[in-house]
Amino acid sequence: MSDESNALMALKNAWTGAVSAADVLREMAPSVQAVSDDADLATLDFEAYHRVALAHANAAAALRGVIEQIRRKYGQTAA
Repeated sequence: MSDESNALMALKNAWTGAVSAADVLREMAPSVQAVSDDADLATLDFEAYHRVALAHANAAAALRGVIEQIRRKYGQTAA
C-alpha cells in the first residue's frame, strides 16, 4: 500500500471517528436540553456527559492531527 493510500485511509478513518463521536453527542442533546432549569445538579449523569464530550474532543483532535500531518507531508501550508 502506498503512502498516499495510507494517508487517505487514515483521513477517512479519522473523519468517520469524528462523525461517529458527533452523532453520539447529538443523540444526547435532547436529554440534556430536557433537564429542568431547577434540576438538582447532583442528580445529573456528569460521568456520561464527560465521557461523550471527551470522546468527541479526542476524535476531533485526532482528525485535526491527521489533516495537519498530511498537509505537512504533501507540502500544503495552513491558511
